[in-house]
Amino acid sequence: MGEDLRTIKTQQNIQSHFLKLLETYNFKDITIKSLINECKINRSTFYRNYEDKYDLIYKITEELITKFNKNINAQFIILDFKKENDFKPYFIPLLDYFNKHKDIFIILNNNELPINIFDEMLSIYSQYLLDELICHYHIKNSKIKIANYFTILIASNILTAIKWWHLESPQTPKEEMLQIITTTITKGILPSLHSQFI
Repeated sequence: MGEDLRTIKTQQNIQSHFLKLLETYNFKDITIKSLINECKINRSTFYRNYEDKYDLIYKITEELITKFNKNINAQFIILDFKKENDFKPYFIPLLDYFNKHKDIFIILNNNELPINIFDEMLSIYSQYLLDELICHYHIKNSKIKIANYFTILIASNILTAIKWWHLESPQTPKEEMLQIITTTITKGILPSLHSQFI
């Protein structure tokens, strides 16, 4: 148990210092030497936990994506779009999740990395939405492409709004962002989607 706790603390130390370095330096310019100096650990400690800096950034994004998955509820896609307030509980966990990890997402967004976490999340979110649509409306193969188009559109709209909030308009209150996302989905995209499948 003590060993596990020590490993977790070591990994947290490495990850937090790595993210701190990413605020100042490009990913490609960060060396293991500069990282271990920043962390005040030896080289063997780093390599006991990570293969290299690529493994490190993948593990950071993997952890964020795992938490992202837990905050997705795609069932709103089948709700009656005229009942706008019914949608908000589906978006609040996502807004809270991104708010909690806002600083990390800003750092990752501002760097050229070997993985694009936004694209990964878009792919995951749209797949959840597509699965929900297929299951609920029993969509046949001939309509899968159009369903996929709409789910990508919806997922992209929500994630882009959250990204804009953090990068361009951090002073916007959460309640206002919730309303913007809800209105865009219920008044814009969902009526078009429902006309295709209902």
